[in-house]
Amino acid sequence: MVKIKKELMDQERLQATIQDIANALKETKKSSINTVDEDCVKAKGRQGTHASYNAQMVVDEKNGLIVSSEAVSENNDLNQFHNQLKEASGVIGDKPKVACSDSGYFSLEDLNQIPEDITVVMPTQKQAQKENGILPVKPFGKEQFQYDSTKDEYVCPEGKRLTYYSSKPREMSYKANGKDCQRCPHFGVCTSSRYGRRITRMREEPLKERLEAIYHSREGQEIYRLRKQKVELLFGHMKRNLGAGQFLLRGRKGVNAELSLLSTCFNIARMITLVGIPALILKLQGM
Repeated sequence: MVKIKKELMDQERLQATIQDIANALKETKKSSINTVDEDCVKAKGRQGTHASYNAQMVVDEKNGLIVSSEAVSENNDLNQFHNQLKEASGVIGDKPKVACSDSGYFSLEDLNQIPEDITVVMPTQKQAQKENGILPVKPFGKEQFQYDSTKDEYVCPEGKRLTYYSSKPREMSYKANGKDCQRCPHFGVCTSSRYGRRITRMREEPLKERLEAIYHSREGQEIYRLRKQKVELLFGHMKRNLGAGQFLLRGRKGVNAELSLLSTCFNIARMITLVGIPALILKLQGM
């Protein structure tokens, strides 16, 4: 009787747990929930898909020190640039003149929140893919159409105009005359539609074009080359030298405490390299 009663109690607990999970899935509208660590997210890596946190770090260009670090519950870097830059600015007590990152952070909606007096060096995802040979150059791509801001029209390589056609909250559509396209020698390559070639222009297109120009400039390329030296270095140091290939604690609060300790260890080692142990001790004593 005792054994049967215990089994019944275990079944009731299991049913209650399953019901709680089902309710949580319904409330959050998620497809899955990690019952061990609710703060983590699923992310794809070299080892496959696994529970993960996204470690964000901001490094200063001059000394290579970690200005701020945070583990976020997001499986990508989109919409992180503005928040991380704001956090780092609060730490140093001033806004940086230049901020740089890879294309994983490229989100026009997020970048639109960056003050204009901060120069952002960041390739678009298309720029990064083309440079890595992932995205082949297409004939008659959008970049080959010139935008005429005075008339709010696009001009195709053959000199024909694409006029405003329709709009959505975040983008506008432009269309060429169908007869012009059908008479064009490039019909079938540029477009196969008898209604004419269409091009979409985002509301933040001027910001995108400005960022593309900054990244392609000589100064932009010099700054971007420093990114791997300054940022990728510390991730390699933590994983290889400190043996921190994964977080040991559960929950975002504990993971951030871990990341803070790792960042402090890195900064101490970096400051020893910069000023030496005696000078660092004197500076710390004078705090």
